[in-house]
Amino acid sequence: MSPASAHLAPTGPAAELLARTPELAPHPHAAALRDEIAHWLTATGVLDTATAARRLDRGHLDLAARSWGDVPAGPGLRAATKWLVLTRILDEHIELGWPGEPSDTARRTLGALRALTATGQVPAARNEDSPALVRAFEGLWHDSAALAGPEWQTRCAADFRSHLDSSLARLGTGGAIPSVPQYLTQYGRDGAVRCAGHWVELAHGLDLPDQLHRHPQLTDLLARFQHLVCWVGDLADASGMVRALEVHRGLPPHAAAARVAELCAAELTTLEFLADGIARGSHWPTQVRRHAQGLVRHVHALIRCTATGTGHAQES
Repeated sequence: MSPASAHLAPTGPAAELLARTPELAPHPHAAALRDEIAHWLTATGVLDTATAARRLDRGHLDLAARSWGDVPAGPGLRAATKWLVLTRILDEHIELGWPGEPSDTARRTLGALRALTATGQVPAARNEDSPALVRAFEGLWHDSAALAGPEWQTRCAADFRSHLDSSLARLGTGGAIPSVPQYLTQYGRDGAVRCAGHWVELAHGLDLPDQLHRHPQLTDLLARFQHLVCWVGDLADASGMVRALEVHRGLPPHAAAARVAELCAAELTTLEFLADGIARGSHWPTQVRRHAQGLVRHVHALIRCTATGTGHAQES
């Protein structure tokens, strides 16, 4: 994960994308949510009080507050926000390391979390010396399992586990820039962008069965959503697709960013069109229509928070 200070510039390649994205008001209880998340981070030992305040002030909370500004304050909102914040902290640790910890802490942490998503708990032998981050994830997993059904749990566990596997594979790669086809394959295997959709579902108190998730219209909608979650982050910090186009297609930085901005704008138009069709379709269950609208709002919040520098777009 790249630094949270990266953001979309209001001028240049992203200007048109920003201009056609609506502003979103934060959740009416955003301040209380911030206080609760800060207390949770310190109580679990993940961060000390000062670091937790800096992280949240830096924008770790703003995306959640704007994306889910239209949902009731309750356990679903809190759990989804914790997933977003804790996963960002995990990704930053994987990239930057654990100061003062052994060099194998990243691998041990990812291994413990992988066991958690496979069995629902961290093995006792690993839990004794696991970082506080692992224990916080274990508590969060149990809280989430109490809110969502077994099909949501299975989908979320599989996608989070694939993100952990991708993170393990990237350790020690030396930052090699993949080609465009390689990048598309890698991000398609990394479940982080799919996890963002699960968090939307959790925040809104939805619990869609697998049968609906496999419907072609919803599959198409989720694919567009995942593209945007990934590519907006790439555009914000000039990584991923932008770097692949620079290195392997020979595009100068501005042209590469412009190309990714065009892809984002096209995908956003398609996402909004597909979601509107689902929202207007009386044959769709109410939960599906709410989920479609929630995905669009999350992308709008993602773009806006990244543009203002209050929240980094990349969740992977």
